[in-house]
Amino acid sequence: MNMTETGNMPDILIIGIGKAGNSIIDKMWNTGFPTTKIIALDTDQKILDSTHADLKILLGNDLNERSGQENPDESANAVKEGRSAIELVFKPGVIAFIVAGLCRGSGSGAAPQIAKIAREKGALVIALVSLPCVIHGSWKHQLEDYLHHLIDAADSAIVVQNDWILPNFCVFYPTEVYAKVDIIIRGALQGLLNSLTPACLENCDPEDFRAIFRHRGLAIVLHGESDLNVVNTNESVVRNCLKSPSLNIDYHNAGGCFVLITGGNDLNRFDTQEIATSLTYDMDPHADVIWSSTIEKDMEGRVRVYAVVTGIGAKRQPNC
Repeated sequence: MNMTETGNMPDILIIGIGKAGNSIIDKMWNTGFPTTKIIALDTDQKILDSTHADLKILLGNDLNERSGQENPDESANAVKEGRSAIELVFKPGVIAFIVAGLCRGSGSGAAPQIAKIAREKGALVIALVSLPCVIHGSWKHQLEDYLHHLIDAADSAIVVQNDWILPNFCVFYPTEVYAKVDIIIRGALQGLLNSLTPACLENCDPEDFRAIFRHRGLAIVLHGESDLNVVNTNESVVRNCLKSPSLNIDYHNAGGCFVLITGGNDLNRFDTQEIATSLTYDMDPHADVIWSSTIEKDMEGRVRVYAVVTGIGAKRQPNC
């Protein structure tokens, strides 16, 4: 592991696709990172008009206005037709975060195509996507296809499934589920951005960052916050991370883990090393493990962790 306190931030793109993706990037407007550019893409001009972004790209000729509904296949074709303009967004060495929801909307069809173009242009591509609650029938198979296409196209695809978060809420309280998923995706993305800034307590060398995510396929997020008024804050946050519902997926043979730690002024490097080591103790000893830590004034006495586990299972060969 090579942690550094200096260095320049690489060029970063945060790309929202579809209604879910654009809702998240809109909340991340004005990130404060000078080398970050936020881009909104959608088949619906109304969604683009209501989203804050440095660049907005309409996919197709306002497909929603024409068809009355979002269609994944139409949005995928719209990306292919508008490829020449989309290619101009990407350049070698850039880190591209693609944020979308894989449901019945434009994100399902467009996200894999955008990821493919970005990779071909030399970008490191990290997708952060949400999946709907368990569904059945033909749409389930379509959803699996879209997800596999995205895993193939991106370097890493970080997946947050709605019914991993609040399984009892999926039928009765979908709003709470969406809000929680939104928080997890934004929290993980914010932590990844923070990790590349020299201002944080421990930042990450950009090459180590790329090594954790390049060619890693499926990834998940473990998340947790220490309990209030506990004696051992580090033990508490690790315990709560290991209760993450997404641990229904076996992560022990994963290829890497990036532990993103946030605490108050009482957080020190001993704490961060202890948390990262404890959290990854049961992982493959050959897995790449790095961590980064950030100080927030209102986190005094508490610790929050997002751990992105990459390389879960075999990565399929690109075929999309």
